[in-house]
Amino acid sequence: MAKKKVLSKTRRGNKEGSIFQRKDGRWVGVATVGYDENGKVKRKFIYGKTRMEVADKLVVLTNRIENQNFEYVDQNNLAKLMNEWLLVFKKNQVSPRTFEGVYSKYKLHIEPKIGNMKIDEITPIVIQKILNQMLDDGFSLDVVRKTKVVFNQFFDYAVQHGFVANNPTHLTKVKSNERKIYDNENKYKALPPEIRDKFLTCLNEHTFLKPLCLCMMLAGLRTGETLALRWKDIDFQNKTINVERAITVVPKFDSSGKVIERKTVISDTKTTCSKRVVPMPELLIQTLQDYKISQDINGDEHNINLTSENSLVFCNNDGTVRTYYGTKKIFYRFLEKYGLDKYNIHFHTLRHTFSNMLFEADQNPKVIQALLGHKSVKTTITTYNSVDKSYFQKATDVINKNFKVEESKISPKDMEDDELDEELEKLLREKQARRKRNKDFEM
Repeated sequence: MAKKKVLSKTRRGNKEGSIFQRKDGRWVGVATVGYDENGKVKRKFIYGKTRMEVADKLVVLTNRIENQNFEYVDQNNLAKLMNEWLLVFKKNQVSPRTFEGVYSKYKLHIEPKIGNMKIDEITPIVIQKILNQMLDDGFSLDVVRKTKVVFNQFFDYAVQHGFVANNPTHLTKVKSNERKIYDNENKYKALPPEIRDKFLTCLNEHTFLKPLCLCMMLAGLRTGETLALRWKDIDFQNKTINVERAITVVPKFDSSGKVIERKTVISDTKTTCSKRVVPMPELLIQTLQDYKISQDINGDEHNINLTSENSLVFCNNDGTVRTYYGTKKIFYRFLEKYGLDKYNIHFHTLRHTFSNMLFEADQNPKVIQALLGHKSVKTTITTYNSVDKSYFQKATDVINKNFKVEESKISPKDMEDDELDEELEKLLREKQARRKRNKDFEM
């Protein structure tokens, strides 16, 4: 008697929902996500090439459904969720200027491209394509990396709140080094030696710009640090400048993240390492003393004290702080007036010049780092040390000095044949002896 065939019942895996295969071979998963206001069941469909793929997606989906934020996340796209995270969480965690940079990267590189997508549709390949496209479009590696950081921080927040199961940014890659194209016009960031004297001569004609520029060129101050100086920071007796503050531009935002106002204020220096005391050369001391006298006269004309201890050194006529942009306009008009605009000079060029003059004088890079207020000596060496042809000649002179060729007292053409043969044999024996010594050394 034949045994009765028993059909085994298969059970769906836990949290798999309903899975079936369509006629076209594609697998479909269905999960109940809730009920509408009429009590009707709301379902969500998941698609995949294999049953296993759909099952995995359903497990993730059902876990999300159990989270109390599921409906909120499901009803909003990435732009809504990310914009809310930026304005509610990120804005209060960083400085206004930092937030402005973060928000601009979101508005430029993220929202226009994938803002309409659902958050669970953002995969590593979606983010990777955006980062790759940014590099192809010519954005710097630094901008691309910072955009990736924005992605990473947002998805970390999303994982913590149960919006998604994992952070897709963790599987993306950005190259570690940027290959820069050689630009002959911008290879020298400092004022070349042949232009320095001309620049200083032209500065003699400008009462305000001369002390301002010399603070950067002869003391290595940043523009913001220079504009924030008070007279109490200038120590004429000890010939030093005390750098403790800098001006900065603080943006103010509306509820949608749009900048509605920018205000120039005096705040802390760029980094803690930027707080420093720098020496003043005699030219800078004399220039600042002369400028203080002119400011004293200027203050009398405007019925205000512009030379008290707490007065800003480079203030407006009413004693208020100068803006960076207004000061820059004055500087560019000066360059154009004296035909210096063709040399691509800007304020930071003067700080580079200070650094370069110290390198030219063979000063210790650690000393230059401290004077510039850099956190790392690597920045001082790689960014603030421009190389011109004089460096190459100095290097060649050093090699020539250490490997000087001794001139023969007797010219070969003055020798007799026997003497010449004897000299050649001598050179040959010396050569063979050197070879033997090198061979013995290698053994």
